[in-house]
Amino acid sequence: MHILTFDIEQWWCNFIPTDNLDLSYSVKKRTEEILSLLEARNITPTFFIVGEFAKQHPDLVRRIAQKYDIGSHGMTHNLVSQQSYKEFADDVLTSLHVLEDITGKKVTKYRAPGFSIPNNEYLKVLFDTPVETDCSLSAQNHFYGKKMLESDSIICLEHNGRRIKEFPPSVIGLAGRDLGFLGGGYFRFFPYFMIKKWLNAKQDYSLTYLHPSDFDTNQPRIASYSHFEKFKRYVGLKSSEKKLVRMLKDFAFCDVAYAQQQINWHEVPLVKI
Repeated sequence: MHILTFDIEQWWCNFIPTDNLDLSYSVKKRTEEILSLLEARNITPTFFIVGEFAKQHPDLVRRIAQKYDIGSHGMTHNLVSQQSYKEFADDVLTSLHVLEDITGKKVTKYRAPGFSIPNNEYLKVLFDTPVETDCSLSAQNHFYGKKMLESDSIICLEHNGRRIKEFPPSVIGLAGRDLGFLGGGYFRFFPYFMIKKWLNAKQDYSLTYLHPSDFDTNQPRIASYSHFEKFKRYVGLKSSEKKLVRMLKDFAFCDVAYAQQQINWHEVPLVKI
């Protein structure tokens, strides 16, 4: 089972706030082009949408929600690890309300910006919100967060008698490290033959997470960034759409909503928080 998801956020998310960023440039056009690509192939991913983006582009978000499964990607895309417990709770709740007001649909799915939930105390905050399905916990240490799971398998989380279904992003072992080969810069960097090989090895479960900026060659460039930072943000932009098209042709993908209907949750490991 292969799950496809997109994080709908502006190009400047996770950039250093003091950068001289061009906030006038929007990924709206690239998002619309991705929608056209998906619609032409009848592919139905889940879209995790930042609340502020939804407020700026409500018509686009309504278009997405008419056909696709949606969830929250936070209100402002601030990393969870940089918020207090209350700020985190308010961010989640506000984002859910904004998406529900715009789409007229109940929203119960969530993904933390940058997979940045830092520990179980922050994770417990989600249990006091309407979130029923989460895609925030990673089985690798990464740029914006830490390893929270021992494996990238689907699990069910429980706290104070309430349960949340957890769909982690997929990782692959390479040179002694676990890497999230199906998302962001990893997806842009690795050649397609490697991605295809690893996806074939993940037939039971994989989860891909992509962003409009992963396919946007017109996005502004930050000249002051280090060579490494530029590499991380811009590698593979010119070839990423062709890679996506090949992947969608070679593999059948579903959204999170469909996936969770196919799972026997009585057989899924239960992890108490």
